[in-house]
Amino acid sequence: MPKIAEHQSPAEARGGVYSGTYVRDGTLLLMTGLALYLCWLLALPLLSGIVWALALAVVAYPLHFRLERWLWPNAAAFLSLLAVAVVLLAPGAVLVQKAAEELGGTLISITQAFSPGGLHEMTSRYPLLSQIFDWFAERFEWNDELKRASGAVAGKATTFVGGSIRAVTQAVIMLIALFYFLRDRRVLLDLLQRLLPLSRTETNRLFARVSETIRATLYGNVVVKLVQGLLGGCMFWILGLPAPVLSGTAMAMFAMLPIVGTSIIWGPAAVLLLIQGSWMKAIILALWGSLVVSMIDNFLFPILVASSLRLHTLAILFSVLGGLVAFGLAGIVLGPIVVASTVAFLEIWRHRAEDAEARS
Repeated sequence: MPKIAEHQSPAEARGGVYSGTYVRDGTLLLMTGLALYLCWLLALPLLSGIVWALALAVVAYPLHFRLERWLWPNAAAFLSLLAVAVVLLAPGAVLVQKAAEELGGTLISITQAFSPGGLHEMTSRYPLLSQIFDWFAERFEWNDELKRASGAVAGKATTFVGGSIRAVTQAVIMLIALFYFLRDRRVLLDLLQRLLPLSRTETNRLFARVSETIRATLYGNVVVKLVQGLLGGCMFWILGLPAPVLSGTAMAMFAMLPIVGTSIIWGPAAVLLLIQGSWMKAIILALWGSLVVSMIDNFLFPILVASSLRLHTLAILFSVLGGLVAFGLAGIVLGPIVVASTVAFLEIWRHRAEDAEARS
C-alpha cells in the first residue's frame, strides 16, 4: 500500500493513486492501439491471401474434420489443402490462362470490327445505321481514335504482368496460411478467445456469425456468380461466338452488379448479332441471357444460403461492393465479415444491456 505523506489527506492520496492508474491504463491503451496498427501494416501486403485462406478454411473444414478422425493432423491438413488446390486453384489457373489468350484475340477482332471498313460493312445492310455511321465518320477520325485506344491498352500490359506476379504470390501465401488454419484451428480459436475481451458464450456467438457469413458470401456471391458465368460462356461457345471463356468470366464478375448484371456482356453481343444479320442466334442469346443466366441466381441463392443468411441481401451486396473498393479482391469476403462482426458486437451490447436491466 502506498504511503500517505504527512501533508496529504487519505482522499488526496487515493486521488493520486487513481491518477497514476489512469495514466498507466491510458498508456497501455495507446501502446495497444499502436501495436494493432503496426500489425495491420504488416498484414496489409498479405491481406488478400490471408482472407481467402480463412474463407477456404471455413468451407473446407467439414472435409478436414472427417480426414482428421483417421489421419495425423499434418496429413489431414495436407490432403484438405490438396483437395482445395485440385478443385479450385487448378481449374482457376486454366481459366485465367485461357481468358488471357482470348483477350488478345478479342482486342484484335474489336479493332478490325470497329475500323472504318468493318463498320461500313456491318452497317451497309441497314440504311439508317449507314447514315449514322457516315455522320460520325465525317466528324471523327476513326483510325486516330483506334490508335489511341490501342496505345492505352498496350500501356496496361506492364500493369497486367505485375498484377499476375502479385496474384501468384498471394496464391502461395493463401495455400501456406490455409494449411496452418486447418491444422491449428483449435489452437488459433483458443488464442482468439483468450485475447478478446468477451465471455466464451459471446466469443462463440461472434465466431458462429462470421463463419455463417463467410459461407453465405462464398456460396451466394461466388458460386452462384460462377454458375451464371458458366451458363453464359457455354451459350457463347454453342453459338460459335468468339471468346466464350473470356465472356463467361466477365459475366461472372459483372453478375455482382444489381439491375444490369450479366446483360452488360450478352446484351451488346446480341445486338451485334442482329446488326450482322444473325437473327436466330441473337434471339437465342437474348432469351438464354434474360431467362436463364440472369434468373438462375433467384433459384440457386435460396437453396445455397437462405437457411444461413442472417444479413439482409442488400447489406451483403453493399458490403461486397464496398469491400472490393476498400480492400480489392479480398473485399468480397472481408467486407461481409466486417459488417457481420459489427452486427454481432452490437448484439452483444444489446444482450448485456438486457441482462443488466433484468438484474436491476
